Amino acid sequence: MDLSNIEIAFEYGTGDDATEREIIRNVHTILTTPVGTCPLYRDFGIDMTALDKPMDVAKNLYAVAAMEAVERYEPRARVTEVTFGTSEDGRMEAKVVIAHE
Repeated sequence: MDLSNIEIAFEYGTGDDATEREIIRNVHTILTTPVGTCPLYRDFGIDMTALDKPMDVAKNLYAVAAMEAVERYEPRARVTEVTFGTSEDGRMEAKVVIAHE
């Protein structure tokens, strides 16, 4: 599974463009940061140990971790959907859809 190229889709609401861009940027940072790699903020990000599990288990664990991390670190957003696809070179990719709270 390749988490370096996560696609984030946004369900546009009534917010302004600058706020929505900021939320998308923040969510992207949350979802691409492995837990333990941010100095002085070691619990920030996603636990990547799920990626060592069988693919169906890894997908479920990643979806739950993404929902929990976004809820914790970007309260203006809510994950509404997490889907998975395959890139041209055969790697699994995640698509996370968020809504503005």
